[in-house]
Amino acid sequence: MKKKSATARTWKNPLFVTGARAQKLGESLRLGEQLRRRTTAGLALGTFVIELPTSATLTAMALAGFDFVVLDMEHSPIDFSSLEHLIFAAHAAGLPTLVRTWGEDSGLIGKVLDMGADGIMAPHVDTPERAREIVEQARFAPLGHRGFSPLTKFDALQEPLRTLSESTYVVIQIEGRKALNRVSQIAAVPGIDTVFVGPYDLALSLNVPPGSPKVLAAAERVADAVPNGVGLGLYLDDPAKCGAWAARRFSLQCVSFDGRMLSNGARAIVGQARHSVAKRRRKRK
Repeated sequence: MKKKSATARTWKNPLFVTGARAQKLGESLRLGEQLRRRTTAGLALGTFVIELPTSATLTAMALAGFDFVVLDMEHSPIDFSSLEHLIFAAHAAGLPTLVRTWGEDSGLIGKVLDMGADGIMAPHVDTPERAREIVEQARFAPLGHRGFSPLTKFDALQEPLRTLSESTYVVIQIEGRKALNRVSQIAAVPGIDTVFVGPYDLALSLNVPPGSPKVLAAAERVADAVPNGVGLGLYLDDPAKCGAWAARRFSLQCVSFDGRMLSNGARAIVGQARHSVAKRRRKRK
């Protein structure tokens, strides 16, 4: 039998390290595979970290039972000086982590992935050309041209190029009117895992209020245009609606975000406390 020739993808890392600690690090670099399995099975439930980007927040999200988090660099104070620490904190809790990049600089994507992110969520994708640029930065050859540096953390992987290629999770966001007529072409770009609807920016683009039936109808249009081999994702404010959207194939769901959950929880606590005090006072009269 003819032996298969080696390729860059199957390159064996000569500095590969074994042992329990290396195994733990290697597992954190493969969390994107876990996220892909969950979406394929029907539901991966996540949330955004925007207003409270701390390691304590990520620990709380992991303990709450979320399947993944999105570190949002577009709407938050998160920068590169803090991003890597947040990724490490999420990984310490076994939490797959996507990073929502910003702007049109696709070069940011490789940098984020080298920091250890399990994938990226690219906002405001309106054309298949833009989707292709994103995939090219997120994937190694032959699907893309992501650069590789033999960073120390990758010594936990015997075949880093193959492993990182398979574990990196790529999410493309549909958030504008222009994208709605190009969804099928965008979703056809090889290397995309999930097409994700951003309802707030989509509402602005359609010039309707957030939560409008037109936005929901647009999400349905996206679902009709995305083939079964590509995942569907959606942001939701109301967790009670998760089941209905999961039934429509939206298996990558982000529900609420860190600041909103803190605010809602704090309001509930204050409301319960004041109700209890008022009830006690009424009994004394």
